[in-house]
Amino acid sequence: MERESDAGFFHHDDAQVEAMQRRVDAAAPLADDPYTIFRLPSAVRERRRDLYEPKVVSVGPYYHGRAGLGVAQQHKWRLLRDFLSRGEKAAAAGGLGAYVRAAREVEADARRCYAEGFGLGADEFAELLVLDGCFLLEFFLKKGEGQLAAPGGAKWAWHHMYHDVLLLENQIPFFVVEKLHGVAFAGADRDRDALLDIFCKAFAGDLPSSRVIRPRSDKTIHHLLHLHYECNIRSPAAADSDKARSSSFGDANGASLAIWKQPAIPSPRSGEGAGAGAGSKGRLTSMIPPAGKMEEAGVAFKRKAAPRDLFDVSFRYGVLHVPAFVLDEGAKVLLANLVAFEQGGGRAARQLDGGNLVTGFVALVGSLVNSRRDLEVLRRCGIMHCMLPDDDAVAYFNHVVQYTTMDYDRNLLASLFRDVREHCHWNR
Repeated sequence: MERESDAGFFHHDDAQVEAMQRRVDAAAPLADDPYTIFRLPSAVRERRRDLYEPKVVSVGPYYHGRAGLGVAQQHKWRLLRDFLSRGEKAAAAGGLGAYVRAAREVEADARRCYAEGFGLGADEFAELLVLDGCFLLEFFLKKGEGQLAAPGGAKWAWHHMYHDVLLLENQIPFFVVEKLHGVAFAGADRDRDALLDIFCKAFAGDLPSSRVIRPRSDKTIHHLLHLHYECNIRSPAAADSDKARSSSFGDANGASLAIWKQPAIPSPRSGEGAGAGAGSKGRLTSMIPPAGKMEEAGVAFKRKAAPRDLFDVSFRYGVLHVPAFVLDEGAKVLLANLVAFEQGGGRAARQLDGGNLVTGFVALVGSLVNSRRDLEVLRRCGIMHCMLPDDDAVAYFNHVVQYTTMDYDRNLLASLFRDVREHCHWNR
């Protein structure tokens, strides 16, 4: 006969199984996960908070209410007032209330875009979406009008705010911005193209040598960093189009970095799971020597005269052609977050057209720069214009490359890496 205590045990066990099964059933398949905004692994963020956390202004829930960001938080209300004065349709339909109603309509969808939960109720989150979404619109509208929308018009604060709103963890869904823009400006002359122009024009010149690419009007944009990526990172389709218009892919100096269709060759890094030695050896033999050692091996470095963009690197006849670029505080933050975006996975990263191009470029420069001597080689050739102390620049590239997962034999740079290694006898 079953004892009473046993019956209670089995009943509790069944209830636990049922509760667990409900959670299993509710979990979305990996291919269908809704997340587009997520945090970096703490091991990455905590080592270099200066690259990934906002210094002046928060956008979205992850840094909402954080100590030290209060001045900009108050400034958002001033910019909201200015933005409300632009929206003639919204004013006629009830002013601020029209924006709040619009935010409430998309609040649940917006919440699902975040990989981690946050302690904001529906009304509080809707208020955040209105305040932060209108802040982004007014901030960039004023930039297009030649105004610095920072507290007191301070240039240093504006530059920090600009880079803060492009941090991976500091985002709101772009469809929220679209919704608020639609409330303020409706009509044939205020369509999605006009919205994209507000931001795309501001992004011009962020990456040296790059020409801003205008995303298609029907392109899905997940958040502002994603839009920046689409505006500045060349897609495979664009590269194939260039190839069709020219007799060779690249230029007279040789094959370009943007080789989109690599042969399927085994990766030495695939052996990492078998032991640290195999993985480390694979990675080392797949990378290229630092600039100083390459120079000793007879490689010459030249600044590319007319690059298509920052990533237009080529190697031929012992000469590595690289576009000139500036490494300053803003560039190091932007590149680190673009790499993190490519590396992060989730729905947004899976749909990227750029093919991890930023990761490949940073891996290339990180391979070249291991010491002050390497920086000096690139500086002397007019390639690297470093506005940071040399030790800081070396540490920066070491950090970004250390926390980058890339197959060095199956990526957009694979042919270039292989040709350089063969020239330098790196594998012998």
